Amino acid sequence: MWGIIATIGPLSLSFPFLSSVSLQTKTLVLAIGPIVIMLGNLIMGIMADKIGRKRVFIATMISYGFGIIFLVFASNLILLLIGLILSEFGVGGEEPSGLSLISEDFSFAERSKLLTFVANFNNIGSAFMSGIFLIEATLESRLSPVLNHIFIGMSGSGDLSFRFILLVSATILVFLMIYSRILLPESYRWLRVMGKENEAEQEKSKLIIQGKEEYVKQPSYLFSVAILMVMGVSQYLTFGLMAYIIGPYNFPNNYPVLIFVALLGASVAGFAAMFLINRGRRNFTLLSFLGGAISMVVILAFNTMLANMVVFLPLLFVNMIFSEFAWASRTTLEPELVPTRIRSTSIGIIRLAPMAAYVISVYLTAMLGIFDFILLNLGLWVIGFIAALIWYIVGIETRNVNIDYGKEPS
Repeated sequence: MWGIIATIGPLSLSFPFLSSVSLQTKTLVLAIGPIVIMLGNLIMGIMADKIGRKRVFIATMISYGFGIIFLVFASNLILLLIGLILSEFGVGGEEPSGLSLISEDFSFAERSKLLTFVANFNNIGSAFMSGIFLIEATLESRLSPVLNHIFIGMSGSGDLSFRFILLVSATILVFLMIYSRILLPESYRWLRVMGKENEAEQEKSKLIIQGKEEYVKQPSYLFSVAILMVMGVSQYLTFGLMAYIIGPYNFPNNYPVLIFVALLGASVAGFAAMFLINRGRRNFTLLSFLGGAISMVVILAFNTMLANMVVFLPLLFVNMIFSEFAWASRTTLEPELVPTRIRSTSIGIIRLAPMAAYVISVYLTAMLGIFDFILLNLGLWVIGFIAALIWYIVGIETRNVNIDYGKEPS
């Protein structure tokens, strides 16, 4: 669901009622999602530390459930924006609570693997919807009898098959989530720090916790947050700008293909990252940002040939592999480096910097040519590499640590 909703904003610019909008309106559609995701991260991140991870999941699910309805039946800009606001707020609100719950309810041996695995479905969902968008014309001709009955008064708009697949997919996913979230255990670590020892033990008994964790002193909170913010700005902007923004601005005739290839590359890389990151966070993080910077240097070298999709798409695919590796590093380190009592809140705060910077960059890059756009991305990768290098030198290895950072029980 995260991936599906994240892709709607950029892809909706091909909806017939937005086909001839101004650059300002196009930029608004691209920016509204990141703005609301940022608010969802912060607000619901705070709420997850106050009322629990599981309760937040119910509220966020309601938000994007209604948002999807508006998106499916949107026939003008206002309805589309309402749908984006509701759905993106729900998605944003789930990220801090979801990452916190996974890190808290699984043993260290599985923690990074599952954090990466779950986050990768953002890419898979996005790749799925952009793929559907690319074969929309074929679907439309085959589904026309069904579509005309569901979307009364909207026939001939040219995007009904995309809306239909969105409606069916979202409906199935919401029902699956209602079922799974009723059965979902609450975080036993969160219950414990809230003083609910009996409930914590009951929830822990439902889980399989294996292996002996390493007890270490928690690193400086402010230093960890600062490093994660810098790496977040680097990775989040380079991923979003290359996957979602460069297409509508610089390749208006090909951007659905760009989005599909970018998210396909990230999806494939996500499965590899599941196993690579568990060998060591610091090494993996450093090499991810180094690889991203090098891949951007190669893209910059071919900047005069990027209009040729045969040249650009393979380069973009490789760049997205390293971007996903860096994403996996962030997704794992964010919950591992902050205290349980304020873990969800901290994740929301850490993500304020990259998300705010991304919104600004959407506006600032609207008038950039290809060379300047690529050069900006290279600079961002270099900044991320410097932050990763600093963490490699002075940071701790979190692969086996107890993320409560308390003393080992006697």
